[in-house]
Amino acid sequence: MKLSIKLMSLCCSLVISSFQAVYGADRNDIKSCYDYAKVDPKTATTVPKRHLFVAIDGTFSPDLNIKKLVHQKVQLFIQPGDEITIINFSAYVEDFYTKILFTGKLNTDISDRDDIPKKLLRKFDNCMGQQSAYVQRKVDSNIMQSFKPDAIDVPKTEILSNLSQVIAPIIAADNQGRRVLLLVSDMVENSDVTSFYASNTLKTIMPEQEIAKVQQANMLSDFNQADIYVIGAGWIASDTKGFRGGEKMLQLKQFWSQYFEHSNAKLKAFGQPVLMVDM
Repeated sequence: MKLSIKLMSLCCSLVISSFQAVYGADRNDIKSCYDYAKVDPKTATTVPKRHLFVAIDGTFSPDLNIKKLVHQKVQLFIQPGDEITIINFSAYVEDFYTKILFTGKLNTDISDRDDIPKKLLRKFDNCMGQQSAYVQRKVDSNIMQSFKPDAIDVPKTEILSNLSQVIAPIIAADNQGRRVLLLVSDMVENSDVTSFYASNTLKTIMPEQEIAKVQQANMLSDFNQADIYVIGAGWIASDTKGFRGGEKMLQLKQFWSQYFEHSNAKLKAFGQPVLMVDM
């Protein structure tokens, strides 16, 4: 096991390096309407800074209602001036690895429109409408492609390593405003660090013991005080024989609450599997 964890850590380090290179280039997949209309960006309306990170477990294939809920929660959250980053994470196997699918910042309206020529205003307003529609399409399409196809079997679920070694550093790098992580996963770890399975179903875990394993494997991290919301926890397909009762789910929630607390974040809501609150 020790050898496997070392190899996994090396793999994670390489992924982090590639992500940092991407972020170092200030990637923005959303074209600026201020640049397009040739309007000074200093005239933009100032809003509180928010960055929504949507991390979707690529080993997870929930039903249509859960998938629709993810779309709804994200679209309901996004406002002008927000940043959004969509991350697909999975196991460290071919075609199933962590990657940033979409990232960018939406513009806000012009604060003092009286100082802008009408021709430029029309060009800017037209761009803003197109930008909103573009972001909605890109968000929806990237969320859709992040879920595992039903016909594909991925034996491992590397939630801990992806969160602590890849996703947390990305979130922590944004050190201003509110950071929100929407984590879409059944939250059932199955890796070299630990497994929450027994006889192909969720077992009753001991949160303190599991946290000790995580600490020993150096899988805690720093989420820079991000707010965490989960959709899909404990989800299980209706055609399987597994059963996830209240005691098992309580222990699962307690583990993840402790994990995020130790990793400088707060678990605000744990959707089992449906998220009942707004972010």
